[in-house]
Amino acid sequence: MFRYFTPAAALVCSIIMALSCNSSPKEKTAPGNTAALPSAADSTVFRFRDQQQIEKVLLGFCENFDNGDLHKCVEFMADSIHGKIDGVRLDGKQNWTAKIDGLLKSTKGSHFQPRHMITNMQFFPGVHDTVKVSMYAACLWTDLTSGQIQLMSVGYYKGKVVLENGKWLIAVLNSLPDSRLVKQFYQDVREDSVSAVLE
Repeated sequence: MFRYFTPAAALVCSIIMALSCNSSPKEKTAPGNTAALPSAADSTVFRFRDQQQIEKVLLGFCENFDNGDLHKCVEFMADSIHGKIDGVRLDGKQNWTAKIDGLLKSTKGSHFQPRHMITNMQFFPGVHDTVKVSMYAACLWTDLTSGQIQLMSVGYYKGKVVLENGKWLIAVLNSLPDSRLVKQFYQDVREDSVSAVLE
């Protein structure tokens, strides 16, 4: 048995040695190749775990916003947050905190429960620990007296999150309606039907 094993083992060892002798610990670039790799400081390393954390931040912000827990929304904000979400301007965390009481008073007598439906979330890693986000958003209102549900708006949210002290936080968030797209669609349909009649 050892007679047949020894030549085979010797062959394997010689192949391994040949391969290891031909490889160099330092990789050499081909002449004329001047493409520079981005530095680690410039590019954002984006993993699936980061995606999950960002989803939790965005969905948590919207859920607390819907439930009127505006103090909890602050936990998901960067200090310099800005943008406009559903008519509420975001001009820094301190500004938001100062407006919370006024916002709560304006909705206290309301018999509607708002709900955000967020779908098609997309992530675009940027530089210096930032990620741009885009998602579809539909806002539903439930009438708490009758139980009737109304679709209030359909559009999308666009924004940016930033990694600060190991936590992803919202730096920019804007709600954008689809009204322009709907208007353009109906305008195109009218033009097509008019031209069909004239032909």
